Amino acid sequence: MAAPSSLSGVCALERTLNRLIAASSPSLKAKSQAEPLYVISLDRYGRDPNFDLYFPDSISMSESLFDATVTDGHCRVKVSLDPSLNKLIHRNQLRCGSALRNVVFSAGGEDSQAEGRTFNICSLEVDSSCGADAALCALSSQTVSSLPWLGSEPSSLPLRARRSTYLPLWNNHDFTGDMWRETPSEHGEDESEDEAVEADGRPIVSLAELRRCFLSGSRRPRGTLRVRILHKSRLMYYGKAEQSCECPYKAEMQVADGSLSACVVLWNTVCLEWYRCLQPGQVLKLSRYRVKESYSSRSGHNTEPNIEISLNSRNPTAIVSIIPKQHVSPEWSLPALPHNFQSGQELLSCPNSTVCDVIGVVVFVGRQERIRRKGTGSHPVMPYRGLRPIRQFLQWLKQVDEESMLDRAVIGGYFSYPPLPVSLQSFMDNREGEAGLISGREMKLQCDGLHYRERRRFAVQCTITAAVYHNREDSGRTRYSDPPSAQLSPRVPRQKESSDRFRTPTKRKLIFSTGTPSSARKRLAPPLQQASTEDNAENEFSLFDGAMEFLMGEEDDNDDDDDEDDNDPDDEDNGVFCIAPTSPLPCHLGLTRVAMETLPRSFCYERRHVQAAAVGMQTNSFHKLVPHRELESFSPAPCYTGYFTLTMKVDLIATATQLTNQRLVCVLEACALGGDKVELVLNRAFPLRS
Repeated sequence: MAAPSSLSGVCALERTLNRLIAASSPSLKAKSQAEPLYVISLDRYGRDPNFDLYFPDSISMSESLFDATVTDGHCRVKVSLDPSLNKLIHRNQLRCGSALRNVVFSAGGEDSQAEGRTFNICSLEVDSSCGADAALCALSSQTVSSLPWLGSEPSSLPLRARRSTYLPLWNNHDFTGDMWRETPSEHGEDESEDEAVEADGRPIVSLAELRRCFLSGSRRPRGTLRVRILHKSRLMYYGKAEQSCECPYKAEMQVADGSLSACVVLWNTVCLEWYRCLQPGQVLKLSRYRVKESYSSRSGHNTEPNIEISLNSRNPTAIVSIIPKQHVSPEWSLPALPHNFQSGQELLSCPNSTVCDVIGVVVFVGRQERIRRKGTGSHPVMPYRGLRPIRQFLQWLKQVDEESMLDRAVIGGYFSYPPLPVSLQSFMDNREGEAGLISGREMKLQCDGLHYRERRRFAVQCTITAAVYHNREDSGRTRYSDPPSAQLSPRVPRQKESSDRFRTPTKRKLIFSTGTPSSARKRLAPPLQQASTEDNAENEFSLFDGAMEFLMGEEDDNDDDDDEDDNDPDDEDNGVFCIAPTSPLPCHLGLTRVAMETLPRSFCYERRHVQAAAVGMQTNSFHKLVPHRELESFSPAPCYTGYFTLTMKVDLIATATQLTNQRLVCVLEACALGGDKVELVLNRAFPLRS
């Protein structure tokens, strides 16, 4: 599709929006023509108190709003999306790269922040028939960033809320956009003359002295602080729909000098200026700050009162500067970073909840999932390079065969940690207030509400009616083959409750075979037909052999104790994942074969950036898009040998009597992979015994 050099030809998108521009009624709407439109950017931001002015008829309770840039291949326009479309974005049905049809536009009016006339999209249809790479294919001959804007070039700010920056598409703890500085601004390391005179005119004051003055109620001018950063928290977005703060961010740092440690809080636009620039180990000079009682003291967590230092963008405007390393004097007696590095061998004997530091080569990175976690995780810089454990590690690294190590590195794939308990009683006791067993209907409802890459764990009572093993070489066809006798994955060792948690798992053998119906073993009925036919394409879900202990026995298992009352192959509902035996309409859930995102892939250093993008979350920008099937260009990891698909019948939970008559309690991990794809992976299964 070739774009004209200008808009003189009036493209289809322009003709549609011209009808709104020429209309006298602001309530008029215009629908796109036959040509599809393509989403080339998608940005999220928090709503503010003006939400009702922009969307008076909306009943959405979502805290998020979205702007998008759409094109027909000839011109592009930035628009806001009606909140009723949020659910499509949450499930990744509407995403950057989508093809759209029957798009209904309305006029958004004039907006001072948007610098001109704006438009809304009220409704649309995502054309899935165009394929996952619709925009990449249609715009392959275009330089999308060079397409002309319809009207003036839009502002980089959100259209329907007074916010100073966009949020990451999938979380509130990272930053996105060019407004987040990587290096200090000029006034950071070399502040203005007036500010420098004011700051230099104040004496250096210690944190201990500052604390004494504050607690005594003294109001005398405070001096300049000279401190080292010991720790930096993740960024926190605290914006609320009822708040009008344009830059609602905060971040905390633990700092110290030779006398005391204290918390420093970066507020609002100070985060934009400094959050990316400041790292643990740096020495700062701080002036024009505010002091108040620390949060830990106010909340009663600390018996001793302490102070908290706030760096604000106004009232007063904080002055921050980084002291170059070569200018840091030993006479200042600043504390070193408090590190407690543990080797891999030492970690095995660390007590539970030990806080320590680890340095090593990353050899496995799983796929990204949306699970809340605490902690900063890693350091982008290494101010601790001179420590003995670090020197030992770097020396070891020089001796390692780099090619051999890279060959063992794995990226992507499903991974669950820590391992679940090996007994049903321990598992149920450790649910920590979560629901116990739930019905199949309830699980289906909760799975329907999952957002993109969100993972939930469910415990259900069920009966397995069929199992199929898919070996590594299977190119997409379902084949019945004997699974290899394999050592269990170390992450789910079969063990007694009191056994050594780190012992090497023993070798197992399968206690069933899926080769032919006559070879079926205990507890499992053989499948009647290939499980990947069109009729039951959604009846199964996948799992790795590492989660299969319940199908594996010790090598000395007695093979002659097969149950006489196993499921008959001719039983009704065999091969169907249904809500309950009495349900007139079975409800299917899960995927017919393992998802691309679930397989571990060998790490490819030469294409590491492409591989990271293929494994990662859906991007918000067209220039970061990779083809949907790009992930398949990377070979499965050598550790991957195959997987099972199981067909289950999940029952309603009723009475204890009914529970004791069932065979298994299965712990299932559900993950929404985008669109209507919900993957179910069996994490562990507990046999129910009478």
